[in-house]
This record gives sequence, structure tokens and C-alpha cells, in this order.
Amino acid sequence: MNKRAITILMHIICWALFLFLPVIFSPDFGTSPKGFTHLLGYPLHFFLTNLLLVPFFYFNAYFLVPKFFFNKENLLYFGAILLLLCLFLFISDLLIPARPRLIPNNNFPPPGFRGVAGDRPRIPFAGARMIPRILTFSLVWLLGIILQVVERLRITEKRSKENELAKVNAELSYLKLQINPHFLFNTLNNIYSLASIQSEQTPAAIMKLSEIMRYVTQDAQADLMPLEQEIHYVNNYIELQKMRSNDKLELRFEAQGDFTKNKIAPLLLISFVENAFKYGISNHEKSKIAILIKAENNRLNMHVQNIVFEREENGSTSSIGMSNTRRRLELLYPGRYSLDFGRKDNFYIVDLKIELI
Repeated sequence: MNKRAITILMHIICWALFLFLPVIFSPDFGTSPKGFTHLLGYPLHFFLTNLLLVPFFYFNAYFLVPKFFFNKENLLYFGAILLLLCLFLFISDLLIPARPRLIPNNNFPPPGFRGVAGDRPRIPFAGARMIPRILTFSLVWLLGIILQVVERLRITEKRSKENELAKVNAELSYLKLQINPHFLFNTLNNIYSLASIQSEQTPAAIMKLSEIMRYVTQDAQADLMPLEQEIHYVNNYIELQKMRSNDKLELRFEAQGDFTKNKIAPLLLISFVENAFKYGISNHEKSKIAILIKAENNRLNMHVQNIVFEREENGSTSSIGMSNTRRRLELLYPGRYSLDFGRKDNFYIVDLKIELI
């Protein structure tokens, strides 16, 4: 059943309880008195009086409250409620059957006694009879207000969540756009370096770049990607970097575990690999880079370690890339990740752990 059908069913059940519970729990239920003026032993006018409150409830909840009460037109709202109360009391009083006349007694009352009449007519608006009806009317009236207040709070909360989600998605899209051009710029520089020395690896590098660009511009637009594709993307990037590196680089890359079972947010791991190659390679000194990725029990562990070679731009673009990645982790995996990075001796070390979906 959809939400609307469930709501209608709940309303029907609540009104059935409201109308028929007094009948069922009446002392005379199923017994005398019987007849047209009684419903299974319950006074029929009481049942019809409660039935009048059904249209009042919906008129109040779905018209008066949204149109006047929420718009702070209190004078009109409470004036309408007072008018409806008077109309309700008047109609419900008409439903009450006339009292039966008492059997005449010539000896009663005694001569000269005043204040007692055997066939006194019914008083239309007797105060004692009005109190229970006023209380019942007030209860239904307050329930109508509560229903609309709760519904308005629910809608407000839903809109707030939708706005927050839209804001998060917009921020994630912005962070992706910051990552992609930066990566593509660096990769094109790598291929240019290969082409400038007429390396035989240039065609293979262009093919790797083609696969990478297809992933970045098409596949990675999804919210989640198979982990296997993300690892393949990282591997292609590393292969491109190896093509332009000299024999002074000592590279260790390991990917362990089953990467076919889980998904991950795309372009999440590449920043750490980029930084390792950008700031961990020297043309004159021996370089060491270790990249270890392991998937086990729905958890991804990533360890990146590289020697740090001091450069003037180390403190700018590197920190931007790391802060962007951390922000994406906060938005996508709140409470389900840990990220530690920093320098230790002459090495820069990154340890990332993510609970995957």
C-alpha cells in the first residue's frame, strides 16, 4: 500500500473507533431499549451528534487552519470556530428526542406547591446537556489543529533535508570539478614530456589517457562506482607515471583483496596517488613510492608513502587537493572513515580506511 492509502485507512479506523466505541461500551449495548431512537441499545442522537463532528474535523483541519490560523488571521478563525460550535449545539439539540410526558397524577403536586410540573416541556439549550458536547467538540477541534501542525513540521523537515541534500550534491559536484581539470592537466604534461623525447611509449600513454578520460568524464559522474573500476583507474594513472619516470624511481604498488563486491565514490583515491608522484619524485635523487590498497570485509585500507622533495609549491596545491578529498569523505562517509596524513622523518605518509557499501 502507498502512503496515501495508509493515511486514508488510518483515518477510517480512527473515526470508526470514535463513533462505535461508545456504542459498544454502552451499558445497554445489545439489550433494551430498542427501536428507532436507539442503536443496539445506545441512544441514536448521541451517535448522530458525534457523526456531525466528522465533517467539522476536516473542514477545520484542511481549510480553516491552513487559510486563517497559519496566516495569523485569528479573529476570523476563532469567529468561524465559535459560529460552528453554536451551529453544532443547535443541530445536535434538535436531534434529541422530546421527553416523554409523565403520567398525570391529580394528587401531585400538592395544592400550593410550586416548581414541579409533571409535563414540563424540554428546554432546548439546557446547560448541563451542553457541557459534554462542548468538550467533545473542543477535543475534535484541537486534534484538527495538532494534525496540521504535525504535518507542517513534517513538510518543513522534509524540505530542509532536501535542501541539505541538494547543497551536499552541489558541493560534491564542485569538488569533483576541482579534481578533474587538475588531474587532466598533469596527465597531458606527462604525455607532452614523452612526446618531446620521442618516446616509444607515447602511443601507449595516449591509450591510457583515453581510458582515464572516459572514466573521468563519463563513468565517474555517478554517485558510486564499482571498486574494481576505481582501482583500474588508479592503476592506469600509475602506469602513465611510470612511463615518464626515470630509473631512479623505486615504485611498489599492490592491490589486494576482492574488488568486485563493493562500490566507492569515484575519484576519491586519486588525490593521494597524485601527491605521491608530484612531490615524491626527483630527477636527480633516488625516489621511493609505496602504494598499498587492500579490500577486506567491506573495508578499504589505503597506505601511501613517499619521500618528500622540497618544492616551492608544496604548501599550496597539495593542501587544496587533500582538503578537498577530506571534505568529500566527510560528506560521503560520515563516521565511516579515518584519514591520517603527515610527515614522518623524510617521508610523507597517508593512511585511509573506509567502510564501503
